[in-house]
Amino acid sequence: MEIILDKNAGFCFGVKRAVDIAFEEACKGSGRRIFTYGPLIHNDQVINALEDQGIKSLEDIDEIAFADSELIIRSHGIGKEEYVKIKDKGLRYFDCTCPYVSAIHKKVQEYYEKGYKIFIAGDKNHPEVKGINGWCDNTAHVIEDEKTVDKLPIYDKICLVAQTTITKKIWDSVVDAINKKYKNAIIFNTICSATEKRQESAEQLSKKVDCMIVIGSRNSSNTNKLYQICKENCDNAYHIEEAEDLPAEMAKRFKTVGITAGASTPDWLIKEVIGKMQDNGNIMGDPVEVLENQESIVDDPVEIVESQEEISEDQGNMMEEYEKTMRSVYSGDTVKGTVIMVTDDEVMVNIGYKSDGIIKKEDYTWEPDVNLKDIIKAGDELEVIVVSINYGEGNVVLSKKLFEAEKNWNKIETAFNEKAPLNGYVKEIVKGGGIVELMGIRAFMPASQFDLRYSEDLSGFVNAKIKVEVLEFDPEKRRIIVSRKSLLKKEQEIKEKAVWENIEVGQKLTGEVKRLADFGAFTDIGGVDGLIHISELSWSRVKHPSEVLKPGEKVEVVVLSVDKEKRKISLGLKQTVPEPWSAIGDKYKPGDIVDVKVLRFSNFGAFVELEPGIDGLVHISQISDKRIAKPSDVLKIGDTVRAKIIDIKPEEKKISLSIKELIETQEETNVQIDDNQTEKVLEEPADKATEE
Repeated sequence: MEIILDKNAGFCFGVKRAVDIAFEEACKGSGRRIFTYGPLIHNDQVINALEDQGIKSLEDIDEIAFADSELIIRSHGIGKEEYVKIKDKGLRYFDCTCPYVSAIHKKVQEYYEKGYKIFIAGDKNHPEVKGINGWCDNTAHVIEDEKTVDKLPIYDKICLVAQTTITKKIWDSVVDAINKKYKNAIIFNTICSATEKRQESAEQLSKKVDCMIVIGSRNSSNTNKLYQICKENCDNAYHIEEAEDLPAEMAKRFKTVGITAGASTPDWLIKEVIGKMQDNGNIMGDPVEVLENQESIVDDPVEIVESQEEISEDQGNMMEEYEKTMRSVYSGDTVKGTVIMVTDDEVMVNIGYKSDGIIKKEDYTWEPDVNLKDIIKAGDELEVIVVSINYGEGNVVLSKKLFEAEKNWNKIETAFNEKAPLNGYVKEIVKGGGIVELMGIRAFMPASQFDLRYSEDLSGFVNAKIKVEVLEFDPEKRRIIVSRKSLLKKEQEIKEKAVWENIEVGQKLTGEVKRLADFGAFTDIGGVDGLIHISELSWSRVKHPSEVLKPGEKVEVVVLSVDKEKRKISLGLKQTVPEPWSAIGDKYKPGDIVDVKVLRFSNFGAFVELEPGIDGLVHISQISDKRIAKPSDVLKIGDTVRAKIIDIKPEEKKISLSIKELIETQEETNVQIDDNQTEKVLEEPADKATEE
């Protein structure tokens, strides 16, 4: 019989961390009242072993009667209200919540507070799901499969997360159903990567063997899911809790047997099962080979624990050896570690201490917008500084930035000597300036050095990524003065030089309107300001530049003239579009009746606009059929009136129009209508008399 052990079987790091802390606390001495909030893990053998060590499980915090009691929060996590209860009772506690689960809590709380309806894909009775629901006031909808989605109400905004041990098959079907029903769904795949790997490798192994053994508690959600996966791919799949549950005469029936185990199954229980299978195999005279999936471990003999007494003794020895391997860690220490998990907000590191270390994103990188998963992965080695040790929660807070900061003084000194720019972040605004972080080191930037022009309000620079130059550097006093203005000046000088070297009359350039004056608009064309005079803004008359442009607007301009000695550049905006008179063609001709806008008056008439850039004159004698002293007696600036073109001279850019002719024509028409009506009235009696 060949035995193949799945390399991903057994404890995940979150469960292992919880169990290690529990046994370690149990070994510190008797007389302490230690409880776990609910079963620490779904494995009766481990729970019984903990009870033998004096650690008991309880289902309600109110069951704790003594204030000096200690509580271990299991890896499944708890809700927000439970933390309040613990703190209200003044209990010392060890938070062994799996980091993956903690990340879900943060997401759920964040989006619940933003007004999203929370959906959880998972088992509503599972303690992990209950804990997650506790971070949205227990208002979440728990979705067990895609059919549940059909029964849910419609919401404007929803946020979907997953129980870490849900199968990928169920998750994919739920996500598909959610996307079909909800348009504004924010979805986070929070399935634990260790769970996914365990399920994937179990599926692959179960397809290759004659028999599949799944070890773990029948109350364990992830173990039950493993069994379901294996059963789908192998007709001879068995779910057992311990070695005694192995099917009889297995060695006779099967040539290859695969073994996997849930996340709550300890190594010694897996070894016990393998040991019994080996014994049975040897009795039957069959050869035994123990393999990891894809990786042979024949050279590493498997130690078999023969009895429960030996199991307990093995646990005690394990804790002794465990403590021997633990290093002492203090705040300020520099330690090396290996990354075991990366989330969006944190990096978890094994530093050889009883608890793993956590590096928050802001303590890992100076780049606030970077994705941690893009720059670091599990297995990477780091050197970090211990910031603090939270004995209550069992966490060690680490910082990679602090470790690198001490080395970066040399880099900053080099940049100071070479006048080289450095990247920095404006952390806060203080009296007289701001604090700029350079590779983890705080520097001061005076208010006058933030920009080319002095600004009273610097709040807009907070959290901004900027380039600075080191003006002063004193490592003994830990004093660094930096400037952004000096770099901006250098950049401006380079741009100005390039502009003056390359600018030519007739060039078309893109500029940005900087400021407006009564006589025109100052426009930046790449480091140098040019002036668009008000007369060059439009082919039509403009009273003020604000009618055409606004500060910050990007425009295309034409260079009209350049005076390099006086450093003056004249620009034109209207030249970027065709001159209206050049395109008039046969658009207008004498006799045409057009709508015109009254622009301005003179003693001899009114100037009107046919279209932007095309003006005409209505002579005072052509404004009314009555004698008037001035155009304003009849017209108002801005009025739109109808007029008739009586003469047009495109080459002279002149059009003469008449309003009076339209009035006279209208009067003649009215008279004619009146005459016709009179004739008709006079004719009617004669017609009637004739008829009579």
